[in-house]
Amino acid sequence: MPTELESNLVAEVVWLALLGRDHRDVMVRFIDRQFLQQSIDFFEEVVRAKLNQREISSDWYRDNLIDSAKDTAEIAWSSGINLKTVSNKHGSQRRELVISEAANHLSDFRQLVDSLMEESMNIELRLTFNDVSVTLDLNESLVVINALAVRRMGMRGGAWSAMGKRVEEPLMETLCRFFQVPETHYTRRTEASTSREVDFFLLRDEGVPVKCEVKLMGKGNPESADATAARNTNVFVASTLSNSVKRKLDEDNVMWTELQRPNGLLRFRQTLGAYAIPYIDVSTSDIPDQVERAINETFGHR
Repeated sequence: MPTELESNLVAEVVWLALLGRDHRDVMVRFIDRQFLQQSIDFFEEVVRAKLNQREISSDWYRDNLIDSAKDTAEIAWSSGINLKTVSNKHGSQRRELVISEAANHLSDFRQLVDSLMEESMNIELRLTFNDVSVTLDLNESLVVINALAVRRMGMRGGAWSAMGKRVEEPLMETLCRFFQVPETHYTRRTEASTSREVDFFLLRDEGVPVKCEVKLMGKGNPESADATAARNTNVFVASTLSNSVKRKLDEDNVMWTELQRPNGLLRFRQTLGAYAIPYIDVSTSDIPDQVERAINETFGHR
């Protein structure tokens, strides 16, 4: 279940995308917020452990962060590896594999830190919560910093992927509402659909589905044009498209809309017209007001 913050973020991304603006800054702020909150929570765990006079060592991690009650992603991140690393190595992300790899990696990392440390180095990291301070030595600090660095990297990739999937359907619904397409002429899924990759359909007369795909991507993704052909996609909506991708889509008879250009969403009229989907035209001067109306309808309707 998405949080209110995540729902508001989706609405903001849809708003920016349909107005032809870049949405990346919004995502970066969201990732920063998540990372900082998780970092604070993580540091609180470290402080509690130090106050209990425990060394921040592999033993502490095995006892507190690599236990079966925790999420597998948390176990992996806290030990300094990503789930994808485990998957690439074993072809699986089974919990027992993750726990084993996490413990082994943490042990190897500790040995590496020990081998690189110089006796003359005396760096400490001081953490203070509620006027109570604890100090981590260099060895302990590097273990914690490595865990946070891997967590940040994993969060970044996961957040972009998850948000892309979360935005696709409401963006298409809002685009349809922008042109006041009757609700009988679009749906998020059809009973006949067997593809998990296509979650939105325009509906022609008698309910004949038209497969739609959304990619909020950059120009350097020509493989997406091949993906649409492989899934027999009829309609493609993207933030930006290179000329080569546009030519490929035209050759495959895929109706496309490039949002991140002046009044780019208006090109969706060609898609609606091509499939005889009823709609009401919108003038250039009315775009911001009509986008706001459509977003309110989409996110108030859900």
